[in-house]
Amino acid sequence: DKRTLNQFRRFTGRAEGLSISFEAHLLGSRIEYDEERDTLRINSVPTQLRDQLKRRKAQIGE
Repeated sequence: DKRTLNQFRRFTGRAEGLSISFEAHLLGSRIEYDEERDTLRINSVPTQLRDQLKRRKAQIGE
């Protein structure tokens, strides 16, 4: 049915060195879109990404 198909749909986008892709069912829970501010918020950052960000932060001394 249509509801099941929508569950497997993905949102994707690319621009200026940024690429993002996520499953549609995450919108409104792990991914929040603020239309007024034109921002996305990621809740519960994936472990691999979080580790990379922490390593980078340590490298630049923040």
